Amino acid sequence: MKSLHTLLKLAQRDLEELRRALAEQISKQTAVHDRMLGHEQTIKNEQVAAMRDYESARAYGGYAAAAITVRHALAAEHQAIGQEIDRLRTLVAEAHTETRKFERLLELEAERAKKAAEKREMNELDDFATMTAARTNSR
Repeated sequence: MKSLHTLLKLAQRDLEELRRALAEQISKQTAVHDRMLGHEQTIKNEQVAAMRDYESARAYGGYAAAAITVRHALAAEHQAIGQEIDRLRTLVAEAHTETRKFERLLELEAERAKKAAEKREMNELDDFATMTAARTNSR
């Protein structure tokens, strides 16, 4: 069936789009994680500077409050991306199942066509054998 081939191509396209979206989200999550690590390193550097210098120590309180806000924002972004990754993984699994269904239907269709061709060939051979036997008996 031509429609099964079309449906298979559409399912494969959808699966590939979902895989690309998943890879993009994983890349985003990695970037946010790297930003989180960089932010933590910056906080540590500021703490060291605050311990060395009186003026830095006075300014550190305001910096720490802003740093906590940024830390929470990065953590929330990381979590949101993680939820999107989980959702996309579920969709990829479903799309893969759908693609596999169409592949299996095409396999079954090919098997049926092969069996039908074999049956036609056997019928033709039986007919030929019957006609040959009839000619041999009529002589």
